[in-house]
Amino acid sequence: MTKILITGGAGFVGYHLAKREADLGNEVTVIDYFERPNLDSDFKELIARDNVIFLKKDLTLEQTFNELQTDYYDIVYHLAALNGTANFYNYPAKVLKIGCLSTIYLLDWIAAHKSRPKIIYTSSSETYAGTANIQGEDFPIPTPEDVPLTIDNVKNVRWSYGASKLIGEVAFYSYSKMYDINNFNIVRFHNIYGPRMGQEHVVCQFIIRFLKGERPFKIFGGDETRAFCFIDDALEALDKITNSKMQKEIIHIGNDSEEVLITDLAKIVFDIGGEEYNFNREPAPAGCVKRRCPDIKKLKSLGIKKQISLRDGVKETFKWYKKNYE
Repeated sequence: MTKILITGGAGFVGYHLAKREADLGNEVTVIDYFERPNLDSDFKELIARDNVIFLKKDLTLEQTFNELQTDYYDIVYHLAALNGTANFYNYPAKVLKIGCLSTIYLLDWIAAHKSRPKIIYTSSSETYAGTANIQGEDFPIPTPEDVPLTIDNVKNVRWSYGASKLIGEVAFYSYSKMYDINNFNIVRFHNIYGPRMGQEHVVCQFIIRFLKGERPFKIFGGDETRAFCFIDDALEALDKITNSKMQKEIIHIGNDSEEVLITDLAKIVFDIGGEEYNFNREPAPAGCVKRRCPDIKKLKSLGIKKQISLRDGVKETFKWYKKNYE
């Protein structure tokens, strides 16, 4: 039995990862302060399992990590973050605090012990936003992992999230240099979506607003493109990376085959809901990147193939939100 620690395990990816590992018979410790308004039935069912331990603790406190034993865990997935575009704009200090402090205290905890679990740190495609805005049409699409990362406007609080991930990546390599922490990989998620993903991501926002009857339907921007990756495909990729011989690598997890206009994503939601679409177009938020699509050659070298189409994934997500939000 593999012993796994998941920080941020009550969140979207964390929950699905914990469920997958528990289903495989592993012992899973979920540590999270649980920023959601209440414990949903899916999460309650998960933490009721005999092989799942839930610790409700503040990951921005050093003491939280000092109470854990590094030699107990085989793998640590560090997912702790306050995600969602609305949070970046409305609660930027909180986004930055959770993202930065949890990573520094995690690395301090690892550095203080001789026994070192394998670590997967989850970063984000948001780290590319500055370079994409600066380079414009010269920004490479699909985007490889070695594109230089920049912050184009420190006054734009949307950067609270992307900057926290940049700091996290730098922290891992800095601690590796000083404390010989080498058994880690960094994954940059690119627009992962699926059931139970909260209310802030564009896919679930569109679905929730559709179910609530917003007509005409507002789209902020709409000419932007994204390549969305369903949660099941993302977890399969995460498993391949975890069990590979890679160390100290940066790897994209995403979809390079279905880049879609945001307007067309809304059309898919309306089509699944059985309605003709009626949109009102509004300006895109400040700092919104025009295109995002990852180069996933490194991931494909591990034998990963996309299994779930965008339409099928949105349909599964729609079904979950219809059950839980109507």
